[in-house]
Parts: sequence; C-alpha cells; structure tokens
Amino acid sequence: MVEMSGSEPQTRTILVVKHEPELRVVKRLLSAEPSKILVATSGARALEIAERNRLDLVILGVKLPDAKGTDILRRLRAIDADVPVIMMTGHPSAGTVRAAMELGAFDYLTEPFDMEEMRRVVRDALASRGTYAFARLERSATLDAAS
Repeated sequence: MVEMSGSEPQTRTILVVKHEPELRVVKRLLSAEPSKILVATSGARALEIAERNRLDLVILGVKLPDAKGTDILRRLRAIDADVPVIMMTGHPSAGTVRAAMELGAFDYLTEPFDMEEMRRVVRDALASRGTYAFARLERSATLDAAS
C-alpha cells in the first residue's frame, strides 16, 4: 500500500497490458493495492489509455497481438517519461530484457512469477513514481550546470 505522509492511502492508476488469460492473475494480485486498474489487451489500446490518463504504473506484456512490448514501452516514454513500467513475459530473451532495460523499464519479470516478488516489485514501482521525475530533473540540472 502506498501512503502519502500523514494521510489516507492514495489511490493509484495502474494500466495492465496483457493477453486476456493472464489478466485475471495480475488483476487479483493488484486488488490488494488501493488502485484503479485499467486494462488493455493491445498496444494500440494501451497508448490510447496512456494519452488520456495520468498513470502511476504500467504492467506491460512483451508479446501483444498488435505490437512488441518494447515498441509500446518506447511510445509510452514519449507520452510520460516518468511512469514506471514493469515488463512481463513467459518467454524471456537476453535481447528483449536488454532492450526493455535500456528503454527505462523499472523491472522485468518472467512468468510464471512468484506472487510475493510481484507484489514487492509493484510496491517499489509505485513508490518510485515521484522519484523518477525528481532524478530526471536532477540529472538535467547537473548537465546544464556542466555546460
């Protein structure tokens, strides 16, 4: 559960982009978090949702019916550079893992995943939402000062 200092738990908006059969498991896992869960089963739908909502977390499958997860990750970064994205796949490859991490994925989980590990990664990603933007601003300020 993510809490703001001295207040009630904050509801977060989480976008899950996965194949239909896998959605049930992920949604059940996320039900423990005070969150609004949005679902997309295609990359195109995920991008539409991302353009219309402030997302606190994206859980993104590597293989989608209409696109590669890494292509969707790249386009999500153009929409919101700071949203944490957890990539998931049942068929990991070193190239896909490397590409996802280079594009700024928060983490990369393989299926079947351990429920406790998934909960931990989701909590860590939600907690990082504000720090991503701060770290990017700090880096930018450092680079500007060095110029």
